[in-house]
Amino acid sequence: MQPRATAPRSPAQPLAATLRELGFSEYEAKCYAALATRQPATAYEIAKVTGLPRPNVYGALRNLEAKGAVQPVTEHPVRYVPVDPEQFFRRLQRNTAVLCEDVVRAVRRDTKAEESAYVWLYRGANEVGDKFTELIEGAREHIWIKAPAALIEPYRDALVKAARRRVTIRLIVFGDDLAALRDHPRIQVFPHEGDGQAHGTAADLMLTATFDSDGMMIVTHTGKVVGSYARDQSIIYVIQTLLLHEIYFAEMYAALGPQLEAHFGKRLDKLRRKYRPAGRERPVLDGD
Repeated sequence: MQPRATAPRSPAQPLAATLRELGFSEYEAKCYAALATRQPATAYEIAKVTGLPRPNVYGALRNLEAKGAVQPVTEHPVRYVPVDPEQFFRRLQRNTAVLCEDVVRAVRRDTKAEESAYVWLYRGANEVGDKFTELIEGAREHIWIKAPAALIEPYRDALVKAARRRVTIRLIVFGDDLAALRDHPRIQVFPHEGDGQAHGTAADLMLTATFDSDGMMIVTHTGKVVGSYARDQSIIYVIQTLLLHEIYFAEMYAALGPQLEAHFGKRLDKLRRKYRPAGRERPVLDGD
């Protein structure tokens, strides 16, 4: 039986319970825990200490020996000792990591195309932050993000590391002081609509991003932190198109800002009044 992932053992958690989480059977865990405090020991002695039936102890010790966790040191009678714990558990750790990587590769290889249409939800700042960081670390070509500077700031170190491995990063940012985000030549920062100002309440609460052409994530901070992640190519294409047009507009505004405002009003208010639906932000502000 292969071990499963487990949290670190607290001082109050019995050794046998931790061994169960590592994939030991109940008898194996109890026998190993007993042997750790009383060695060398025979199956008879371990049965007395643990209260387990002697036949079950014999079987558990044979299994532990097959796993390489214990070894006999005498023959008549047979007494056992644990194999060097650091040697055994380090090997177990390496083997488990390899097996987990094999499973990840197999699942990705066997995932059906239609499964990419799912949307995964992540809730809470820690869960969302871990997923977003994972996506940054996994990017190989480009990362595009639209968000207030304060929501991008927690990921600045991860973005710099991505830039150092030649990932192109483009940030469309709300905020006044954007210089701190320009930490690497491959990180391009575009003030939203030329001035970096938010033109609606929801803009201060959302982070939208795409990673290569493989995934996208939208995070809302409305009291609850909720992230929606998808790999559907149609959704990614739409989000990337929106972000591209944000970049195009930032470039045009930088070159033609006064002319645009002379025609369409300060912050393009004439266009907003003409086309922006009333209450457009309400679903975001109301949360999920």
